[in-house]
Amino acid sequence: MNYHHKLSLLIFNLLSFFMLAQDLEKLTYKTISDLYAGYPENDERAIVFVNRYIEKAKSEHCLNKQIIGYEEAIFYTKNVNCKLSYADSAISVALQAKVPDVISRSYLGKGIIYYYNKRQYKQALEQYLKAYQWSQNSDNDYQKNKVIYHLGMVKSYLGDYQEASRHFRNTARYFEERLKENLNPNIKLNNEAGYFNSIYRLSNCYRNLGLYSQEDSLIDMGLQKLENINDHLLEYGYLQTGKGVQLLRKGDKNEALKHLKLSRDILLINQDYGSLTLVYFYLGKAYWLQGNRAESLRYLNKVDSMIHKFHFISPEIRSNYQYLLDDAKQNGNVDGQLYYIDQLLKMDSILIADFPMMASKIYHEYDRIPLLQGKRLLEKKNHNINLLTIAAVVSIIIMLLVLLDYRRRMKKKRIDIKYYELLERMKNQDGFVETIPISSGKKRAFQPGSYRRYQIKT
Repeated sequence: MNYHHKLSLLIFNLLSFFMLAQDLEKLTYKTISDLYAGYPENDERAIVFVNRYIEKAKSEHCLNKQIIGYEEAIFYTKNVNCKLSYADSAISVALQAKVPDVISRSYLGKGIIYYYNKRQYKQALEQYLKAYQWSQNSDNDYQKNKVIYHLGMVKSYLGDYQEASRHFRNTARYFEERLKENLNPNIKLNNEAGYFNSIYRLSNCYRNLGLYSQEDSLIDMGLQKLENINDHLLEYGYLQTGKGVQLLRKGDKNEALKHLKLSRDILLINQDYGSLTLVYFYLGKAYWLQGNRAESLRYLNKVDSMIHKFHFISPEIRSNYQYLLDDAKQNGNVDGQLYYIDQLLKMDSILIADFPMMASKIYHEYDRIPLLQGKRLLEKKNHNINLLTIAAVVSIIIMLLVLLDYRRRMKKKRIDIKYYELLERMKNQDGFVETIPISSGKKRAFQPGSYRRYQIKT
């Protein structure tokens, strides 16, 4: 443990002791919140202070502060199920407060956990729709547009790009108009984030709709307008992804790799693994088109690992397994082919279950029947190969046994010949008397020149 780590741990322990020792009535909400404000997301060291904030709010029956406390707990706790538990508490208190704007925000918070943390999109949509219903009774336009943005995210994920693009156009327009106002710095940052996210998501919709000139225009406009990168590093990473994909479509693989690698590094720092999975896929594709198969497979296999670890599945990264399947076919890797076909079939099953409107498209664009037929042929071929291998091994063993038996019989024959030759020579010598063994009806336990067989008891 280095010096700085020891010092920070000591300070944390002292602050914890101070917090627990202090009387809640003597502490202000700002005093408590200042103690955890500097911690990064999912850093559970902050929870000890957040819990004191919630306790104070409960003791004072301050519903609004309780909700803020639960929202802070969602931000700092790492465990997804704990996040959901805090979200339920926030909703419960919000319903008691009977403020539509707050209720909408609480349902939206729970939906975001389902969408980004658990990858359970149907449950996310249910919470977003509740948030939308409550937002209709609110005068908070920022909250309304935030809900509309997240509804657009679900619709985009479900493949309804036309409807999703309508959502993102509306939110981009709203946030852009807000930026013309004289806003508080924090409110301005929130609206800037809303604007850049909206145009990036809108560009994705245009790409999937084949409207490439509109997609390119939005990406270039976003990069030009994003002046302070440090304030919006994650949004800058998203736009770099869009630029990389744009250049890859235009055939400029080298420039595409530069933008995709920059995006990769930003997303890694921010732990946005869903977006990172997409970047890994496009990096793999770029290297594949460049002819660098080893580097391509490194990223394509990373995508496979991310899918297993984070359960992130989308139609866009489905072809990741088609590249891996092609490589396995070219190398005659039967086990690899079976694995990648299985992954494609599993992905299709999930997509068909989650994306009812896309089911027919999957069947038409990449028919399941050839996949299933190919899998059966490979399994049959693999089974036949295994049988042939077993037969070959058995044949070799039989041949070895026959050879060993032949050598044993030949050796015995040579010994017998030498024995009779020796016996003949001895008969010709003077004084030789031939003796006849007396049969006792029993065999001797051991005879010189013979083998003894020992049996091990088990």
